[in-house]
Order: sequence, then structure tokens, then C-alpha cells
Amino acid sequence: MFVLAFIVPGLAQERGTPEQAQSLCERALLHMKEVGPAKAIRDFNDPEGGYIEHDLFVIVYDPNGTIMSGIPALIGKDAHNLTDVTGKEFGKAIIDAAHEKDGSWVEYHMTNRTTKKVEVKSSYVRRFDDYVVFVGAYK
Repeated sequence: MFVLAFIVPGLAQERGTPEQAQSLCERALLHMKEVGPAKAIRDFNDPEGGYIEHDLFVIVYDPNGTIMSGIPALIGKDAHNLTDVTGKEFGKAIIDAAHEKDGSWVEYHMTNRTTKKVEVKSSYVRRFDDYVVFVGAYK
């Protein structure tokens, strides 16, 4: 868990684009297929693992909706319970998107850790078996 604490502070200040988010998500999905979910999730959580670009990082929900990678404070939490400042249940929306239309986008409001302001975030969502894999970019 000690390594995970460095993931967010180590993020670069430059914003990633939605196109870069989609590309990183696709690369992460391929990595999961190649090495399996357990190893891939460790790599996604490792600041030196090659899966953090600008302010973009990979988030994985396991088949039960438990957050396995991404923001350290949320790892182990149930994604079904996540809501944004508008009340949107974005965790459920992301899970639904992965199962209804693999390769879709979900928008929600999130506090940008760099600007400290609530901004619209758009996440590109994919499914690997029953895992949900996504990367979001602020608009």
C-alpha cells in the first residue's frame, strides 16, 4: 500500500486529452490480456509501471465493483456507491457502460486534483472478462 500513496502526487501537471485517455485504456486492456488482471493491476498502481501519463491513470473495478487501481484513497471501495457533486451515480454508470457498450464514454463531475476545481471528466470505458477498465480526461 505504501507504493500506492505516491500515484497521485506523482502525476504530471499537463492535462491528458480524451484521445490519450482512450489510447492508454486500450493499452491497459491489452496488458491485462497479456499478463492477467492481478499483475496488470499491480502495474497500473506502480508509479514506474508505465501506466500514468500526464494526469491520466488506469482505474480497474473487479467483477464485484470493487476499485482495484487508481486513486489510492478509493482502492478497496465499492464503485456502486460513488456519486459526483450533482448526485450522478457515476460508478454504476461506468459499470453499466462497460457491460452495455464496451468502448463507450461516461461523463461525470470530479474535483481536478491539479486545479482543485470541480470539472467535467469523460472516461473511456472497456471490459475485460468481468473487469471494468477505464481512463478519464478532464474537458
